[in-house]
Amino acid sequence: MVKYSICITHRNNVGTVKSSLYSILNQLNADFEVVVVDAKSTDGSSQVLRRLSDQGKINLLEERCSRGKGRQIALEHSHGEVIISNLDMDETYKPRLAELICIFHGHAEDKLLLVTASDSENEIDLQNITIGSRALIKEIGGWRNLNYGEDWDLWRRASKAGKFRWTVFPLITDHNFHPERKRLLPMLKLRYVRYKEMIRLGRPVFPKGEKVTFAQKGVLMLAKVGASLDEGYPGEKAMKFSAHDETYRLSQSLRVS
Repeated sequence: MVKYSICITHRNNVGTVKSSLYSILNQLNADFEVVVVDAKSTDGSSQVLRRLSDQGKINLLEERCSRGKGRQIALEHSHGEVIISNLDMDETYKPRLAELICIFHGHAEDKLLLVTASDSENEIDLQNITIGSRALIKEIGGWRNLNYGEDWDLWRRASKAGKFRWTVFPLITDHNFHPERKRLLPMLKLRYVRYKEMIRLGRPVFPKGEKVTFAQKGVLMLAKVGASLDEGYPGEKAMKFSAHDETYRLSQSLRVS
């Protein structure tokens, strides 16, 4: 029986998936399992994952799915009491996972803990590792079928139950800023997905007072149509919850550089 399940979703990270996984695997002992849901990668990375699965290093599942559904599938096929999620395969990680787990057990064992790399909410996409007990994650409903904001939605529901905390503990060695997403078509596609999922969650798409370009308005119109065809998850705290609210922060003494 394992105590910790590292639940990972993946799609098309052939350049980093092996180094990323080994930066995690090299830190683990028999208390851990690694569950990877590959959303039908097309760039050759699925072959890397299958080899690691054949070697018994990971438990691999393959299913075309959203990020949120993938996280939920990984949860449902894992066995540990504690779930560690959002160690994504486009980054590599420092050998400090044991320290982070000690912080969780010492200060947030009955909570869902968000672990960021920075105090700034604008930096939240760069690291949003989530740790919580299987029982708590199931109690608040797990991850929903979203391609963006699925983690924010889980944190929001944990906060509603009085079970959310966050802390700063940089674990990523090098950030992958995905320069390919700056090309026109990938950028527009990413905007559409983000806008649509934020609408489904009842979140404001643009900060108050932000200047919105004509192109953004066009994508927003399409996103509204797309959102109307999917299930919505607005929630009563949708417009108020901030994952970096100081109310939810662990003690300042836990700051780690």
